[in-house]
Amino acid sequence: MVKRKVIHIVAAILIFAGLAMIGYPLYLRIQARVEQSRLEQAFMEQRQKYHIEAIAGKDKQQEPSLPKWDEFPPTQLEIPAVDLSVQVVAVKDMDVFSRKFNQPPSYYPESVFPGEVGNLLIAGHRGGPAGYFHKLFDLNPRDEIILRTPKADYFYEVEEVFSVEPTQVEVIAPLDYAAITLTTCQRVGSVSSAKRLIVRGKFVQAIPLPYE
Repeated sequence: MVKRKVIHIVAAILIFAGLAMIGYPLYLRIQARVEQSRLEQAFMEQRQKYHIEAIAGKDKQQEPSLPKWDEFPPTQLEIPAVDLSVQVVAVKDMDVFSRKFNQPPSYYPESVFPGEVGNLLIAGHRGGPAGYFHKLFDLNPRDEIILRTPKADYFYEVEEVFSVEPTQVEVIAPLDYAAITLTTCQRVGSVSSAKRLIVRGKFVQAIPLPYE
């Protein structure tokens, strides 16, 4: 009787552990989608607000001008070649990626602002519940990278896609031209983060949002 009871308890524990293993990743995925929905709604509200303010406060014949950023703006990253559209957030500590598997793509703290000379850095997960960068390896030179902000859209062009060792931090160093660098983990064999996949792009143009 005691043996049977122990078997039932062990079986119940194993079933519970199995359900937890299945359910937790699903929970993180749902959480990531909810956060993206919230970020997208806030982004669109700011974009619409700017349109209304611009139309109300500016001469409609005046040419729109590019904004001067003093902090990272709400940003939507679009890469048409890999069907990617995702909201980007600014963080103070990039170690958040090792703690939060559903962390959305994030600006490095030392990044330059969109369109500026230097190196605009965005990191993101390649797998898991927030694996928005899982198709970056499919990019090719001249593919378009777009950063949409509430006041302007910034267009970059892929220069190269390459892999580096995790210790090769020079890929995130400042540059002498306006560039964007996307980084994510790259699997080698059974090691999911053995290398870093790098997408480097150069700035092409910025288009301020029209007032009409």
